[in-house]
Amino acid sequence: MFRIKRVTHKIDLSLLDLSRRRWPYKYKQIIMKYLQRLFIFLTLSAAVFSCSKEYSLENHNGNTSSTAQWSFTEGSAQFKGPIDTVAIDTVGTYKFLTINGHSADKTEQITLQVFGTDVKVGTYKTPFSLFAYLKDGKIIYQTNQTLVDSFTIVISKLDSTGIEGTFSGKTYDSTKTIYKTIVDGKFASVFKTANPVPPVSADSGQVVLWSKSGCGGGTGPVTVSVGTKSGTISQFFGTEPTTCDPAGAFSVKLPVGSYPLVATCGGDSITGTVTVVKNACTKVLIDLTGLATPVADYFPTTKNSNWSYLDENSTPGDTIYTLSTGLTGTLSGSTQIYNLFTDDYGPGSKDSAFYRKASGTYWAYSLPVYDTAGGITNIPGYEYIFLKDNVAATSTFSSGPFNATVFGSAGSLTLNSTILSTGTSETVSAIPFTNVIKVRTVYSFKVSNVSTNLYAIEQWFSKGVGLIKYVEYDTAPLTTPDYVYDLTRYTVN
Repeated sequence: MFRIKRVTHKIDLSLLDLSRRRWPYKYKQIIMKYLQRLFIFLTLSAAVFSCSKEYSLENHNGNTSSTAQWSFTEGSAQFKGPIDTVAIDTVGTYKFLTINGHSADKTEQITLQVFGTDVKVGTYKTPFSLFAYLKDGKIIYQTNQTLVDSFTIVISKLDSTGIEGTFSGKTYDSTKTIYKTIVDGKFASVFKTANPVPPVSADSGQVVLWSKSGCGGGTGPVTVSVGTKSGTISQFFGTEPTTCDPAGAFSVKLPVGSYPLVATCGGDSITGTVTVVKNACTKVLIDLTGLATPVADYFPTTKNSNWSYLDENSTPGDTIYTLSTGLTGTLSGSTQIYNLFTDDYGPGSKDSAFYRKASGTYWAYSLPVYDTAGGITNIPGYEYIFLKDNVAATSTFSSGPFNATVFGSAGSLTLNSTILSTGTSETVSAIPFTNVIKVRTVYSFKVSNVSTNLYAIEQWFSKGVGLIKYVEYDTAPLTTPDYVYDLTRYTVN
């Protein structure tokens, strides 16, 4: 945390390893996480296909034959048939273009789908394209959405008169263990010039959305919607429900057709399409793996979050302004990725601070301290734990020893911390805070097997807020505060 009165460190940009050689890996992690969220429930079943007819299309020759608006080849097998529907659904900021068709004998169905912030002429590759083919209600070909660029759909024409394109690439077979290659895929359909309202189907079916866990992997409710119908999943199941209206799941009866589906946890969501089948019960698992609502912790690092602190002994006004910049990077000699904070002490005095956290443990990086004039103080940079939020009161933890030279004496620096209390309520600057952890850390310096306590700090952290109070003890026996800083206002984004 911030250090008071002692050494203020200038921001050393050379410490931040943000070179391009590290970017591709980082971007890859972000992209894969995003795709996992977006395609989390695109495991297909026979229920997601429909042969209902839309009045936005009409049969035509296209680029195949009078009865084949789509076609493709796999090995020596050839497939073709008419297109039933072409639809563009808007879900949030994304658009999904879906093409459904069937074989001449109506025992086989095909689905092609692309998505993006806009759907237009262009090339779409997995995971932004999807292909699946069913025979007698069983999937025999299906794209692997996690295999990037393995399947391609090209839209060569898309306007008010119709759509045309091609597709090819790798797909799973029915066992999902062997890849099959689709070649010479083509699709084409003419849109009707008129735009009549299609009749509402008298046929209907049931949809059940269920989940194994709630938001963040816990028991928090999941907000869901199918078309214009919305609700929540409030109870969770280890296996697929046996009934079509299990308590705590989301169950709705709708006319036959395809509907956009959205599941939301906080500000995070996954999307897809579900098709209602006549007199059937379609059960869809909402798999929230990788979709975790950000869980409030005791030290927020979100961009532009900020905190203002006032010294109890100072004149009115904010003494320290702390800002989370949203920047991340590594430090010299470390491979860990830190969040960059700045501490502003007033005109001409600004400090940098570096933090990271994982699994209930919070680390800070202390920049090197050098006395270049006298050469009597040399404390290399080191990382230390300043908080644990998953241990009980009276628990202890340590960081170090770190080799250091202080006032000309070579020795080692150790930080010994104790959790003084957990789950308490505190009032700071007339602001009430709950879920507070108080921790005391003593800095000791050891020379020739003799340890001396240099100083101590006590810090109060409130869940979802961060540091709310800081007390520093500089004078032995480290029982009388020398500095007390209170949080006066804050913004956590």
